[in-house]
Amino acid sequence: MIDFDPLEKHLARLLERHDQARSPWTYEDLVQRMQERRLDGMARRLGDGPVDLTSVRAAWAAGAGPLHPDHARALETAYLGETNLPWYAENLHGHLGRGHPLLADFFRRWVAEEDQHGRAFEIYLLMDQAVPPGPMLDAKTTMLRAGRPAPATDPFEIMVYTSIQELSTRVFYARLARVVADPLLADLLRRVQADESLHLAFYRDAVRLALHQRPELAKVVHRGLMGFREPVTVLPDYEERKAVIWDTGISNLKVFRTEVVEPLLRYWGLDDRAARDRWSG
Repeated sequence: MIDFDPLEKHLARLLERHDQARSPWTYEDLVQRMQERRLDGMARRLGDGPVDLTSVRAAWAAGAGPLHPDHARALETAYLGETNLPWYAENLHGHLGRGHPLLADFFRRWVAEEDQHGRAFEIYLLMDQAVPPGPMLDAKTTMLRAGRPAPATDPFEIMVYTSIQELSTRVFYARLARVVADPLLADLLRRVQADESLHLAFYRDAVRLALHQRPELAKVVHRGLMGFREPVTVLPDYEERKAVIWDTGISNLKVFRTEVVEPLLRYWGLDDRAARDRWSG
């Protein structure tokens, strides 16, 4: 296990940088904007004619965001990944806390912010009924019941995993934001992406600091890259979801290799051809 005590002042700077850089945001703005969009759509659809309950319901449904079904499926899958948070909180906090109190402190911030992401996605999906709400909540239950053990018990190896995961989700949200037809959702995805960038910056830099202290830990990075698995792989329909997402081009092996694996290796100053080959398809 790596000794994080000599890195304390560096970790403190990383934590301070995170707190200073993050721009707080709330659900209130998201809910209000979604309601206003629906009401504007209703007003245009109903016009000045007679109003009955059936026409009001139809007008409300017509005011939803213009989300392509494949993009809705991708967002739902991202939401289900965020739903895995309780298992992260339970399984990782004790292990990361053993590394250093500052790591544990950051992890608690990370849990709170990731919880906000999942709740915001859930609000969007349910208010717009972008996917059938019943099956979506069934999938959430399945995700939580499946659980997932910690990807590692050593604090350094955990941070390797979270570096990969945070960059992967940042890339996913950025690419999804560029293709969705709903500007409101694109804005939400960019807000979440900004948080993921800050999470990545902490974990990625903490890994680099540790590698400078003990270069032999490169073998742990190699193991993390070779064995990385997303939380949603526990879902029974994971392969179907992956096929939909890959067909959209939002994510695939090439994207993961060129936008996640290779940037991390460059940043950490490592040359791991086997890891690149692992994700070359």
